[in-house]
Amino acid sequence: MKLYTLVFILFYSSVSFAQQAGDIDLTHWKLELPSGYTASEWKLSQFQEDSFAQPFFYLDSLDGALVMKAFPVVGTSKAKYTKTSLREQMEPGESSKNWSLSEGGRLKATFQLVEISKKGKKYDRTLLFQIHGTTSKSQNKELALAKSVSVPLLSIYWQDERIRVVRKTRKSLDLYGDELIDKAAWQDDKGRYFNKKVGFEKATIEIIASEGRIEVKLNNQKPIIYRDSSIKKWPFENYFNAGNYLQTKNIGSISTVKYYALEVSH
Repeated sequence: MKLYTLVFILFYSSVSFAQQAGDIDLTHWKLELPSGYTASEWKLSQFQEDSFAQPFFYLDSLDGALVMKAFPVVGTSKAKYTKTSLREQMEPGESSKNWSLSEGGRLKATFQLVEISKKGKKYDRTLLFQIHGTTSKSQNKELALAKSVSVPLLSIYWQDERIRVVRKTRKSLDLYGDELIDKAAWQDDKGRYFNKKVGFEKATIEIIASEGRIEVKLNNQKPIIYRDSSIKKWPFENYFNAGNYLQTKNIGSISTVKYYALEVSH
């Protein structure tokens, strides 16, 4: 089993207080910034010294957390909104090798939203985690696709001080096989909230994906489980996203998320 971990550890001594990042191994992640800049492996291995990541992506030396900020900026990003996000790479520097639900995947993270803007009296929302689907090289070749089809299977938002889970379902139960390799074949469900608010406190989330089943756990709350034909018929390969994807373009909007631990295994 492969395990990719970001762990942040505080060390104390009788003489001084110091922080170290432990083994911050980002070789299995690619970073995308609101400006559109992307980096992976060799650049991320020295991200604390690299100016490209500031002010969106940095290590907080006081509490050992990886900080991801998002706010609208002028740039070349193709994202709809403003996005600071890590994209899983099973092979460092290579985004074409991904995993199927039959192979399975697990993401576990401890995070904290520490800042987010408001529109009137209502907080903005931000997307924290995803299982993102994409066509494989073989599918692209077999179907003569000019580029990969990309559809998020599962999206997890901080919204209204709670965690909301949204996933894709088939628009029609009559769709099968290659008919499902089309964005138009899928739609978001109504979404489900965990009962208790997380607000601006630390929280731990776990996403467990397997053939025909997805389970999402948040702290000690009752898990959200999906197990139906839409998941069984999911035709794409997958990768995890973790980050801060602020869902607004309003001038002055901002969100800041801290990650204290993040690990993925297959």
